[in-house]
Amino acid sequence: MPRIVKKKHRTGAAETVNPDHIGWHRAIVAGVVLTLLAAVATSWNGLIYVAEQQLLHDGLLWLTPVMIDIPLIVLTLARGALRKRGIRARRLLVGILALTIFSSAANFLHTVAESGFDTIPAALGALTNALAPWLILAMTEVLWLVVTKPIRPPRPRAKQRRAPRARKRKPRPEPGPTLFDTEPEEEPDMLGALRENAA
Repeated sequence: MPRIVKKKHRTGAAETVNPDHIGWHRAIVAGVVLTLLAAVATSWNGLIYVAEQQLLHDGLLWLTPVMIDIPLIVLTLARGALRKRGIRARRLLVGILALTIFSSAANFLHTVAESGFDTIPAALGALTNALAPWLILAMTEVLWLVVTKPIRPPRPRAKQRRAPRARKRKPRPEPGPTLFDTEPEEEPDMLGALRENAA
């Protein structure tokens, strides 16, 4: 008779998603890019209104969104590249935050100027438009982290071996006399012997 083997029940504790799977990676990148494009389009519309207040020609209204939101993306990517090289670009971060705050305020005030801020829908619309530049910043940062290789942690330094301490050597005793050591013979005093004989 064939032997019946009972299957072991899984507990569900095993990992169900492989984070390194190419399909999962592509889905994340697609979602980030889609959100980034939606945020840029939303912010673009608000900055077009600002361009109209600048009294730009109708054919040049697109310059204002390009001047504010595109540098926001480029500078964020540049900051990521500098971090890969180990360079801290704090001044660049200040510029990124300044552009984000300006773009957010422009989008907020555009909605308030058009529909006011006295009703809940108008307030939500103004806050949503103000959120767009912050989404541009966040999605650009996430996109950079997803499509680039992770930074390897620095290898731990090998422990330096301490130099062995010099041992204090006891002074060697001076060698004593040996059987072969002889005292130096004194040279005979010839003059003294002659004087004694003469006396």
